[in-house]
Amino acid sequence: MAEDADKAEADVPADAAAEDLEAAELTEVDATDVDEAELTESERVAMAAVAARPVRKQAAEGADGKGHATPKRRRRNPEDLEQRANPAEFVQESVAELKKVVWPTPSQLQQYFIVVLVFVLIMIAIVALFDVVFGAGMLKIFG
Repeated sequence: MAEDADKAEADVPADAAAEDLEAAELTEVDATDVDEAELTESERVAMAAVAARPVRKQAAEGADGKGHATPKRRRRNPEDLEQRANPAEFVQESVAELKKVVWPTPSQLQQYFIVVLVFVLIMIAIVALFDVVFGAGMLKIFG
């Protein structure tokens, strides 16, 4: 785990904190307060980069989040691991696992549905094309 953190820190440039501070200073300045002629080329590029950067979603004040981590499963003896769980334990553990799931929003669900539908239609077209081509080839060869 510590090695992963060291690798992650090694990937970050040494002056990343300075860049973040500079970007924060640029975002504080209102675009109407700064004359475009007064900015250097690098400042204009930095302002454009900050404006194009995606904004992280903030949790709404009345969000229905859990607000706490899901508790770990209770520890069992090694002998119990070989035994099957009774139906009540199974349902209890299934509900605990389903509480951990991050469910998609309706807009995400619609977007995923459209992506899957388009992919399936493309695959249907490809298989149909192969069927027609090979069928015509078989008729020419054996027909």
